[in-house]
Amino acid sequence: MKNQLNVYKISCKRVIRDNRIFAKFLVTSLICGASIGSLEAASKLSDVVNNATISGFAFARVTSLHGQDGSGTRWQWRFKPVITTGAVNGWSGSIGIFYSKGSSVPDANNTDGDISASRGDVVVNSIDRFGISDYYITYKSKETLGSDTTIMVGQKSPGTVLNDNVLDRAMGVFVSNKDMSALNIGFQWWDTWIGDDIYFAPRNAGSGVTGINRGVGNNVLLFSLSSGADFTKDTGLRYNLTYAYGNRWFSYMIFGDVSYTTKFSNQSLEILLQLSATGLVNNPQILSNQEGFRKVYQQLGTAANETNQSKFAKNSGVYNLRLNYKYDLSADEDGKSVGSVGLSVGTMGSFGRGYGTIIDNTGGFKVGGVIWNSYPGPDAHGFGILGTGAFDGSWLYGGYLKGEMKYKKLGASLDVVYVATSHFYYLRKGSRGPASDNLNANGTLFPTANHIKKANFLEISPTISYKVAPHITMTAYYGYLIGNPSFGRFRYLITYVF
Repeated sequence: MKNQLNVYKISCKRVIRDNRIFAKFLVTSLICGASIGSLEAASKLSDVVNNATISGFAFARVTSLHGQDGSGTRWQWRFKPVITTGAVNGWSGSIGIFYSKGSSVPDANNTDGDISASRGDVVVNSIDRFGISDYYITYKSKETLGSDTTIMVGQKSPGTVLNDNVLDRAMGVFVSNKDMSALNIGFQWWDTWIGDDIYFAPRNAGSGVTGINRGVGNNVLLFSLSSGADFTKDTGLRYNLTYAYGNRWFSYMIFGDVSYTTKFSNQSLEILLQLSATGLVNNPQILSNQEGFRKVYQQLGTAANETNQSKFAKNSGVYNLRLNYKYDLSADEDGKSVGSVGLSVGTMGSFGRGYGTIIDNTGGFKVGGVIWNSYPGPDAHGFGILGTGAFDGSWLYGGYLKGEMKYKKLGASLDVVYVATSHFYYLRKGSRGPASDNLNANGTLFPTANHIKKANFLEISPTISYKVAPHITMTAYYGYLIGNPSFGRFRYLITYVF
């Protein structure tokens, strides 16, 4: 019995000892696991911080107008960085800041008073801005799934041929797949959005509304097919086909872009064809909390005073055909090209009932000229759906020539453009004559102080640029419109690109 008791005591001691060893092992394992988890978490946090990138730009520019139909001088400052975290398992986040001060489109005004010391810097409510413009999450599946698919959710630039890819914004889902270089696929859904040109458009006299800080609620579905860089490099063929549907606004907005480049020795020749077309739905509406937007398509006039000029084009179309020739200058000792000489010639025109076919006034169109489609405040010129090409019966045609030279840090170019159009936005100095001359007399889309009239002019614009540092470029140009309207514009710009 005593021996059995001793055996039992020894067994209990072994069990207790074994349990203590197991407990120590368990605690040690938990500590090690927690430490490893902490290290992994710390490593991922380190990746998020250390691999973060910044993109964007900052610039300062001064613009001055003079002549028969234009006057004014304005300064503008802009700062737009976007910070993107390092990726963890394909996931990253981005946030962007937007600061803009002043105007680059003077219209019988100047910068006098455009300063408010240290207490604040919002002098003109419609243009002076400081805030968060981008916030979105990105998932890239290349690392985890092996597919070159990118999904972004949040608010950002849509990055399409229909948009200004710096200033336009959309909140929604943005998907792209690049598994096949011959066929890149894109899909976007915008829940709410705003184009920068559209942002300034509804200054209708009839609405009595000047507030312009609201977005558009018409949902947009967008699909695109395009070529990848490797495919274009191998074949010389580049294409982009984009289709968008805007709920209760436009049934289709189409942009086609096809080019072919052939190379021989240090020379290349490209032929480019671009077509765009847009059709409004029956009884279009802009869904917005901004009254000016809501009234755009309501102000069609009555049976008594409705005219062809006061309505909007049901179907609009634009074409652009361009040839680009480029000659690379002899390479330096490192085997790199030291510059190039280029010549471009093209023709553009409209078809259908108007020429307002995209969201931005330029978008993906590669047309000539420096000032003709960008000088007015609301960017009414060009090809925007709420520009002068939106009026029913509007038309535009023209031709352009551009010569350019680049040598190391220096660049120079000369643009010569001829434009004739039925509807053109005149600055206030050029908005003379009776109200009957104004095709926008009822203020359907733009202020009645700025007349919409026929135009026929030649633009001549030399430009020079110099890269003073790897990220800093200075640019100056002087352009003049000869005909109707007639004025000159000078601009000096210094840009820093992150």
